[in-house]
Amino acid sequence: MTLRAPLALAVAMLACGCTYSLHEYQASGYAPAVVPPGPPRQAVRIHSNSEQFVVLGLAGDTDYVNEAYAKLLDQWDGEIVGVNTRFSTQLGFLSYTNKIDMQAMCLR
Repeated sequence: MTLRAPLALAVAMLACGCTYSLHEYQASGYAPAVVPPGPPRQAVRIHSNSEQFVVLGLAGDTDYVNEAYAKLLDQWDGEIVGVNTRFSTQLGFLSYTNKIDMQAMCLR
């Protein structure tokens, strides 16, 4: 009887516990923008994200990074500067989810 309680507690913790891991954060595109003559340009923040679900090391969708980048480009037609990319993983029981989060500034 004394062995069942700790074993049940361990199984419950493994079945419902999740862990998050931040792998990489990259910032790029902060070169000085060419300022045309006339009124100052305004900046608009744009954002996109995408996920990849993996079970037992088998991934079905491998274009999730390209998908997030395409979503970012589709939001604006102007000059995009200051792209920040965050790559993280959410761990689950026998599976994990890779996540890409992209933010940028778009100049009018």
